[in-house]
Amino acid sequence: MSNTSPIETREIADADLDGIAGGLSVGGTLDGLTAKVTQGPGGVPVLEGSIKSVGITVSDIPLGPIAL
Repeated sequence: MSNTSPIETREIADADLDGIAGGLSVGGTLDGLTAKVTQGPGGVPVLEGSIKSVGITVSDIPLGPIAL
């Protein structure tokens, strides 16, 4: 059984974003980041890593009424 919450997504029109006073506020957290760079085929760098958890907050977007 999964221990994750569903994510709601919405498309926001460019005109709605243009009307936001002060712009968009975006913040976030990152926990448990590990990264390793190795040399791959032909000398191309390959990045391998993992992240334990990520949190992103976006605010100051007037979405209007939400239909349930």
